[in-house]
Amino acid sequence: MTGAMVLSSILVSFAGRLTDLNDQLLLAINGLAGRSWLFDSIVAFFQDNDLAKAGVIGCCFLAAWYGGKTNDGTNSRRKILIATLIAAVAVLATTKVISKTIFLPRPEIQSQKIYRLEGDQLVEMKRMPVRIPLDETSQKDYRALLSGDIDTNDLGSFPSDHAGFFISISLGIWLASRRLGLLALGWTFFVILLAGKLIGAHHTPLDIAAGAAVAVAEVAVIQYAARKPLSRWLDKLSGLSLRYSALSSAIIFAVVFEVSSTLVHVRAFLGLLAAMRRHVLLGMG
Repeated sequence: MTGAMVLSSILVSFAGRLTDLNDQLLLAINGLAGRSWLFDSIVAFFQDNDLAKAGVIGCCFLAAWYGGKTNDGTNSRRKILIATLIAAVAVLATTKVISKTIFLPRPEIQSQKIYRLEGDQLVEMKRMPVRIPLDETSQKDYRALLSGDIDTNDLGSFPSDHAGFFISISLGIWLASRRLGLLALGWTFFVILLAGKLIGAHHTPLDIAAGAAVAVAEVAVIQYAARKPLSRWLDKLSGLSLRYSALSSAIIFAVVFEVSSTLVHVRAFLGLLAAMRRHVLLGMG
């Protein structure tokens, strides 16, 4: 047996063990669902309500933005937070691109019989015996799934864009203020990801770990760039936010509003622009 064959065998074995561990963790956490309507409804509330889900993250961001005791301290924090917003958008773009290229449906979708194309053959994917929460929204979505109504966004769950986006924001808050950052990171892990994504089987632990890895990597790169290549530019932006405090407060309110809703309104606007562009091109053709 050649060295390449041995390495390939080791990698296949490792991938199999990682997949098994991923499935076991998911099913253990998801085992909390489908037992109590009240519990599932509370979990669904924190998943579906933007204020309950991410309002704490937005509050921590604002507290860090205005929390400097001196002008120099405030300026330093704002440079970090502006760089954080840049990193968060980059992370969201990265996770979206990856999820569009890797066909890995959400675990709740994999609870049904589905097939994937491998070469010229359709191969049945491993079914995930996940529990469906008893809240109204989850039951409605499950009935739609049984009737074959599947959102295309549910076909690419790897990596988790929620994990990437909110972990990047929380890491930036932590760099600006340790106490606020710990609160934001704790809320992200326990409320947004554990309760909102894992219990309801919307993502696997591996999806979240991959999203977190993208967040850590890109936040590190952008924050490093903020110290030298982008430092002068960020200094100017931070200085302008102090000089024009009323205007900057209005802008940061809009930014935090979008952060709390995972840029859903911005993405809707970009979708409208894309649709308008297609119609214009069709009209010209």
